[in-house]
Amino acid sequence: MSLTIDKNTIDYSLYLVTNSEIVPESLDFYDQVEKALQNGVTIVQLREKNLDTDHFIDRARKLHQITKKYNVPLLINDRIDVALAIDAEGVHVGQDDMAAEEAREKIGQDKILGVTVNNERDAMAAIKSTARIDYLGIGSAYSTTTKEMTKPILGPGGIKKILEVLHDGKPEMKSVIIGGLNKYNITRTLNECRYKDFCTNGAAVVSCIMASHDASLATKETLRSINLAYDNEEALHPYKHPNIVQEKPLTHFITNAVAKYFSANVCIAIGGSPIMSELSEEFSFFAKISKGSLCMNTGTMSNASIHMYKKAISEYNAHMVPIIYDPVACGATQPRREIAKMMIEHGRYSVIKGNMAEICSLAGANGVTMRGVDSDLNLNDLEIVDILSKLAVKTQAVIVMTGKKDIIVDGIIPTKKPRVCFISGGHELMGKITASGCALGGVIASYLAVCSYFHTFEAAIDAVALYKEAGYLAGQQSKGPGTFLANFTDELYELSRKPYRLLSTNIIRE
Repeated sequence: MSLTIDKNTIDYSLYLVTNSEIVPESLDFYDQVEKALQNGVTIVQLREKNLDTDHFIDRARKLHQITKKYNVPLLINDRIDVALAIDAEGVHVGQDDMAAEEAREKIGQDKILGVTVNNERDAMAAIKSTARIDYLGIGSAYSTTTKEMTKPILGPGGIKKILEVLHDGKPEMKSVIIGGLNKYNITRTLNECRYKDFCTNGAAVVSCIMASHDASLATKETLRSINLAYDNEEALHPYKHPNIVQEKPLTHFITNAVAKYFSANVCIAIGGSPIMSELSEEFSFFAKISKGSLCMNTGTMSNASIHMYKKAISEYNAHMVPIIYDPVACGATQPRREIAKMMIEHGRYSVIKGNMAEICSLAGANGVTMRGVDSDLNLNDLEIVDILSKLAVKTQAVIVMTGKKDIIVDGIIPTKKPRVCFISGGHELMGKITASGCALGGVIASYLAVCSYFHTFEAAIDAVALYKEAGYLAGQQSKGPGTFLANFTDELYELSRKPYRLLSTNIIRE
């Protein structure tokens, strides 16, 4: 027996399309969907392309028992016979499936009917259809590996054109976007595809939940992305300072040779668990570990390392695990500039960290010159913030520019003007030792591993402030760089095991 539903009040905001083939081996398909339902999924579509009819009906019936428990509609993809056999709440048909009019005739007027559209012509046909279509599935927004791509990729611009047709022709018809969507890109995609004040009613997702090793968290994070696009202030829960010692996050370092020893010691001092690996075959395993992150430093480059970088980025992005990218000396030579450009284009990062010249070079700012890892650039705060803000928005990452005064800019949470934070403090001896900047990347990575993606900005501020405070305290008791190294590690150890409090570090938010 199906749910009693009012089709006019169906919530399409977080639409889950199932895929049993991508569920991690150690997890159960039904448990995965139930965790999603428990944490905010509002409608479910069962899509199975490789099951025979009996097994499809059996799976649909079992899944329907779960969705009904949460009062969430279950739709069946393409198979009208399966939908009728289990009395599902509706069906979804593609352009290459049964015609919408025929589908409506078979399922009756009370069931939900959704149709896939890929262009303005499809949308207009759906509007004019006599099938009384309830919603449109607009896609594919981006490239995806969960379904064979036979139609053009729309992008936000293509979706916007379809929404214009819907706005002018039948604005009461609901819609969702689908294809390559996840917590990293949903917010901006929903905002960018708006036509005037008219927007789609939700986002349909597949792998970001079904392939996740933590479907509960993945669902919560995805829902927050959607709510942020709809200006829902409740999407962001209050930030709590993480207890790294208690959480014991894993940080995978791919870093330059001179930084490994110090970075590992610093990571251990704050309560993290470092691992150094450049073996590509291990990356998939590390990316699946709960409370993990990748700190990638490209200071020591080789022709062979480029493939390794790409492999690591792909694995961690696929599992939506935080990556901190440190483009060491990226503006020093033309090959380094080209590799840095490739890195930005190849993947998505939670934080991009570097000194002024590195960040400005990455942003393509004119007049940037470098001498090894040192910078030689004179800009005022207003000019720097402008450069950082543009890079943050472009990369949709938090930018951390280190120096005597660190500047952090948020490109993750969409605001009219990116959030900015200035952090002053530390000690001059921090600039007299090798790898202090590289090790900071590991501290940030440890914080991100145990925080929500939407609190990346706050977590980065916490990590940088801790680092500055430890540097100041260590500097007060050190004779020079040698004693500073030991004292700095000790202070990080002590501060990480005390209640959060800053005495010498100044934080100014704008």
